[in-house]
Amino acid sequence: MNNVIVPLNAFDRFEVLEKGQVSFIKLIAQSGAFGVEIRRELLQEENPQLEQLRIEIEQYGLFTVYSAPIECWKGDYQLNTECLTEVFQEGIILGAKWIKVSLGNFKKEESNLLDLQAFLTQQPQGIQLLVENDQTLYGGNVRQLKSFFESVAQQAIPVKMTFDTGNWYYAEQDVEEALRELGTYVMYLHLKQVERQNRELVTVPLQTEGNLSWKQVMQSFSAETVKALEFPIEPKEKTKQYICFVTEAMIEREVISCNH
Repeated sequence: MNNVIVPLNAFDRFEVLEKGQVSFIKLIAQSGAFGVEIRRELLQEENPQLEQLRIEIEQYGLFTVYSAPIECWKGDYQLNTECLTEVFQEGIILGAKWIKVSLGNFKKEESNLLDLQAFLTQQPQGIQLLVENDQTLYGGNVRQLKSFFESVAQQAIPVKMTFDTGNWYYAEQDVEEALRELGTYVMYLHLKQVERQNRELVTVPLQTEGNLSWKQVMQSFSAETVKALEFPIEPKEKTKQYICFVTEAMIEREVISCNH
């Protein structure tokens, strides 16, 4: 089963901003992707094209994820209701099934989860909120994320996790610990390979050598888990090649598990 999503930030930022995300949908569909991840930070401010995007995406029958670089919890530990409302309104216009944000500043003793529960109750059914581990030292912290997901699970608040395989390095966290503590909450995987170059961390295209924690993480989940290619795809015509690469890696996992 191909369940690979292509996020629009995988392509050249300047080309996406210049041409608009709608112009990439056909390429993504023809590459054999299951879906597309629309990026709020790459929408053109004067003309976000949300309705045009939905029409184009529906034409090709793609699944839609809407990613917004906002934090679920503000600096005062309270729910970021205003921003979440805007993002959900945009996601509804897009026809998005999943909406992805970052954790932000969650503190169990001070953050009111009933506010989040009330907010989600007001949204249309069928839209899933996803919270991702970002590259910040607070929103990408394993302990903080575990506290949040344990709390929402206890109160049956329908929030799931986007597990970004590379962001743990930027947030100085242990990938194996993250997998162990948070794996049960994961619905969506962001695949990226992170290497250290000239003392700096750099996200590079998936490879068969080097740091393969992305592959180990991916193979820790079932083949049905939806995966996104969140790394530089250059040229963009290589999209199909990377989709096949990830699909083959999952098939390899299935074969190994069957043989055992």
